[in-house]
Amino acid sequence: MKKLFRFLFLPLVILLLAGNAAYAGNHEANYFLSNGEAKLKAGNYNEAIAVFTKAIEYEPKLSRSNLSEAYFKRGFAKSSLGDIEGAKSDYKISIELDRTPKNAEAYYNRGIAKKTLGDNEGAKADFRLASMHGYTNAKIMLQNNNAKEKSFDANTDAKSFLSSGKSKLESGNHNGAIADFTKSIELDQKLAAAYFNRGIARHLTGDKQGSLDDFRKTIDVDRTPNNAEAYDNRGTAKSFTGDNNGALADYSKAIDLNPAYGDAYAHRGKIKEAMGDKQGATLDYKSADKFHGTLQ
Repeated sequence: MKKLFRFLFLPLVILLLAGNAAYAGNHEANYFLSNGEAKLKAGNYNEAIAVFTKAIEYEPKLSRSNLSEAYFKRGFAKSSLGDIEGAKSDYKISIELDRTPKNAEAYYNRGIAKKTLGDNEGAKADFRLASMHGYTNAKIMLQNNNAKEKSFDANTDAKSFLSSGKSKLESGNHNGAIADFTKSIELDQKLAAAYFNRGIARHLTGDKQGSLDDFRKTIDVDRTPNNAEAYDNRGTAKSFTGDNNGALADYSKAIDLNPAYGDAYAHRGKIKEAMGDKQGATLDYKSADKFHGTLQ
């Protein structure tokens, strides 16, 4: 019995110690982040650099977004001391680590980094996204730019709403995505990607006719050969409304534009099977498998 107790007790102790060590490491890493920020706000830039460097050494304990923040703020401290090249190096790493910011401040920080690196258009887009999320500093930055340039080009605004809509779509906020895509379309009625993505969002909310209208509009405003995906999605919308012949035509068009489009083969195979063309369906399924296509 004692041997059994030792057998069970020792692994449990090891597990608890490991958990405590992980917690301690994570807690210490976050401590350095907050401490570094305090020194940054106080204007103690050399000390801030030292603390953020210490935080970066805890890389395995930090999320990518927190690590990105550490590099950004260390870069800001370096910039404040006149070390522009050092700041640029940190800003580049910060951008690489967090390509899909989750909050307004992160967008704003990335905008500052891009502006320092000379990517003014990328910076404007990020400031716009931060402003849309209510970040005051971003609004001030936009106003300063507006004073110099009078206003942002409508096309830039449209792409900002498009980017915001895509983020919301990926996070499952379909109605919010639709609102952003609609605003994007109001600003640029020739932006095919806005119609296409709104079509996807509408499809996910059950608005089949609305999604079909958007996919049709996508093709109307952008008839270039790289639009195979829009044909494929419009075909899916048609299949949901019972227009199998129309769906078949759109899937075939998608395949004509991109002969290696696996999903389009899979979707066309499904339609052919529903229409009784077993042989054609089998051939399409084989092509779908070859090009790694999947059914929705």
